[in-house]
Parts: sequence; structure tokens; C-alpha cells
Amino acid sequence: MKRRWSSKVLDAVSSVPPIRVEYLVPIVVMLMLWIGLSSFGLAKEKSFVMVLVMGQTYAIWRNLPTAAAQLSQPGRDRTRMLLWPVGAMLMLAISQLIISSPVFSQRILSAACVFVLVVMILGMRREDEVMERVSPNSMVRGKLMARVSLLRVNALAAGTVLIVNELLIQSGSLTVWMTGMALFAMVLHALYWFMVLMVMPAEDTPA
Repeated sequence: MKRRWSSKVLDAVSSVPPIRVEYLVPIVVMLMLWIGLSSFGLAKEKSFVMVLVMGQTYAIWRNLPTAAAQLSQPGRDRTRMLLWPVGAMLMLAISQLIISSPVFSQRILSAACVFVLVVMILGMRREDEVMERVSPNSMVRGKLMARVSLLRVNALAAGTVLIVNELLIQSGSLTVWMTGMALFAMVLHALYWFMVLMVMPAEDTPA
């Protein structure tokens, strides 16, 4: 049993895919913007908030096509369904720029993590029903394929980000927060994939 478990751990570690360039570039750009704005004499607090707002805007812009595709169902108006979340994020971005408080912007990340965590926990309470809707049982070559739930993985990832974010906030240094979150984003990529590979059935785990 121990040998089988250790073998699965080693397989999972060796199968973690490298972080994609499209995910790595925004991290590097945010660090460069943070350094650049600060070097031009702009107050660190304002530079920090501006960089975070830019990062949030990019994340929304990047995920909009995926969200629109998922909402592309008969009888649904994609434009109206996307209007509310986009409008809310726009107001949130404007409020951050007006308030110009690093702690306020940092707490937004914590609030987002809490939201995801609550959604995942609620999903786990009705996991069978959720799995039946999202990933119903399927047969492949006469074999019933096992369904994999990522609710616990997503909850653990959100909780980890929440804890790290709060610890970095307590440091009181914007430079430490910016650098720490950039490094943690890359660590989180590996950690998340490791957890996903660990919960996958052995026969579905990539070689």
C-alpha cells in the first residue's frame, strides 16, 4: 500500500505540467509595472493599487470569451448575463482607484477567496447532484469512467491563497506582498496540478 501510494505521489510530481507562457507573462509584467511606476516617483500606494487594478482588468478580459462560451445556450442572452459581472468589476476597479488603499485592494482578493471557498463547500454538501449535472456517468469502450470531483481541490486552493494573502498583508510591506504573491502564483500552479493528479484515478493519470 505504501509503495503504491509513494508511486502515485512520484507520478503526480513528475506529471505536473510547466506553467504556460500566457500565465507567466502577466506576472512578470505586473512586477515590471510595479518597479517602473515606483521609479518614476509615483507613490508606492498608488502604484500598487494601479498595478492590481490592471491585473484584475486583464484577468477579466482574458476570461470573458470562456465565460461567454459557457453561457452560449439556447434561450440565454449572453450579453445581458455578462453585463452585470462586468459592470460590477468595473465599479470595483473605479472604487479601488478612488480609495487608493493597498489594504482595500488586498482584501478584495481575500473576499474573492472566501466566496470561492463558500461556493465549493456548498457544492460539496450536494456533491453527487453537482457531479451528475456537470459530469454525468459515461461509458468508454464498455467501461464506466470514474468521475472526478475538484470541489475539494478548488476549496483547498482558495483557502491556501486566502492564508498566504493574509500573511503577506500582515508583513506590512507592499514590496514583500508583490514579490511574494508573484512567487506564490507559480508555486500554486504546481500545487494545484499536483492535487488534481492525486485525486485522478490511476488509469487516468498522465504518464
